[in-house]
Amino acid sequence: MLKTIIPATLEFTDGVPYSAACGDIGQARHVFLQGCDLPEKWAGREAFVVLETGFGSGLNFLATWAAWRADPARPARLHFLSAEKHPFRADDLTRLHARWPECAALASELRANWPTLTPGFHRIALDGGRVQLTLMLGDMLDSLPNVQAGVDAFYLDGPAPADNPGWWQPRLFNELARLAKPGATAAACTAARPLRQGLTQAGFVCETRAGHDRQSPCLSARFADTSRWVERAAPRHVVVVGAGVAGAAVAHALAQRGVAVTVLERADSPAQAASGNPVAVFRPVISRDDNRASRLTRAAFLHDLRAWAALDGIEWSRCGVLHLARDADAATKKQQQALAATMPPAEFARWVDQAEARELASWPVASPGVFFPTAGWVVPRSLCRAWLDHPAIVLRTGCAVACVQPVASGWQVLDRDGAVLADADAVVLANARDVLSLAPDPAWPLHTVRGQITQLPPGCLPQIQRVIAREGYVAPGGGQLLVGATYEHDDDDTTPRTASDLANLARLEAILPGASEVVVVGAISGRASLRATLPDRLPIVGAVGGQAGLFVAAGYASRGVVWAGLLGEALADLMTQHPVPLEADLMQAIAPARYSQKT
Repeated sequence: MLKTIIPATLEFTDGVPYSAACGDIGQARHVFLQGCDLPEKWAGREAFVVLETGFGSGLNFLATWAAWRADPARPARLHFLSAEKHPFRADDLTRLHARWPECAALASELRANWPTLTPGFHRIALDGGRVQLTLMLGDMLDSLPNVQAGVDAFYLDGPAPADNPGWWQPRLFNELARLAKPGATAAACTAARPLRQGLTQAGFVCETRAGHDRQSPCLSARFADTSRWVERAAPRHVVVVGAGVAGAAVAHALAQRGVAVTVLERADSPAQAASGNPVAVFRPVISRDDNRASRLTRAAFLHDLRAWAALDGIEWSRCGVLHLARDADAATKKQQQALAATMPPAEFARWVDQAEARELASWPVASPGVFFPTAGWVVPRSLCRAWLDHPAIVLRTGCAVACVQPVASGWQVLDRDGAVLADADAVVLANARDVLSLAPDPAWPLHTVRGQITQLPPGCLPQIQRVIAREGYVAPGGGQLLVGATYEHDDDDTTPRTASDLANLARLEAILPGASEVVVVGAISGRASLRATLPDRLPIVGAVGGQAGLFVAAGYASRGVVWAGLLGEALADLMTQHPVPLEADLMQAIAPARYSQKT
């Protein structure tokens, strides 16, 4: 699997961008839309899924989006999944898209949401969220096995078999068969024999069609196997237990998919416990091996940047996060080697020497480090409010859930007296470590870690305008600097402690040498909360084994604000059988069953 994405280089033929010279809107409509029986095939559907093997300039996507918008019988939601090993940069897309003025408005919206070019899946919400583009950046044959979706139409856009025979290989056709719904259609701009043979062996019935504008014949196919895909009814009403960032994000994602949601929160308002901290830091992480934690956090972070911008009322700042090296060894062996191994775009992460670090920090810091220009801070309560502000969500506070039990109609949620708090088709447990008291026979080794943050007096160290981290962090926001956080294992006392505040002041001094001298200890204040963590430092998100209709979203540790949005989308897609926005290997890495399989 690729650790680095190398963007495509825009080439020209007689002054015309090469990709633009190779196709037009008419060809896209003739070969791919008509070849897949569109728009007729999607008429009246709740959702429709297209998978494309090569995004290129995005012409096929733009043509499909335009046809969807123009069709009064269009499905409520259009999913478009597309693989691309060498995507174009946004400025090159601008030059390419200028060739197709009829798609100018859609192309502009696409470019405004164009992702940072890093490996993995990038879920992009367009047209008010009704169009979901999932760009899969990396090798196509790595991406397709990681797709979890039922596909209605395939756009087989790639090189002619004679030009690149390695592209059209049995692995590709086997993946198409795995993903195809009964009656799924496929189209390609070539009808070459290797393509026809591969599709036929995979269970497709092929037909050769006349090409566009006197070009070579093209291909249309239909999947004949009806035994693989099992359609499940999506839940109509879901109860989410917990109104912190994990539960609020799941509730919002389900509501966006037309599901009625009741959120039960035991406190008197949402965003309490760890989600009640005045400020939280959001940033990605980098590692030499680009491990699963790094990939998950990167995908979630980049999703946050796009998704939060579309929500109202969020208090946040992309002020940048400067992660200082702990020492010279850490600078060389970890941070610089991680950057060298993954080569992320500079707008995602870059190395800064000590002089630049001091300039960014507005303080004489003692070491170089990594700067994340688009990271920053967010107020978790504002996130929860924005997510829960949806007409399909009912929030009920002061509801302590004591038991969830399956019944003939779905699930019941009960209080400690046995009274029914709610009936639902499905239940999501999103109440941190308390999921252990509600899930039947859980094998999840969730541990409690106490974390205390310390707020400095208003006006203290006003020159600090960015988040600065080094085995802890200093974060602006809300008019007061916040320092955190302690990591105290197996301690569930949330009463603020002077000792924890002093530990945080020691962190402050290590990050900003000399800063503790200007802090009046008697004017600081602390807040403690509990994190739920797992040994592999990944969350548990997915279905609870052996309990149809019961799901969990917990173990978010100290990355709740970063992970919650994308994990809420992923869980909602699993529950409603929509395409999942994360790779299958990442979903397996966070699946609740990973611990029960070890016992």
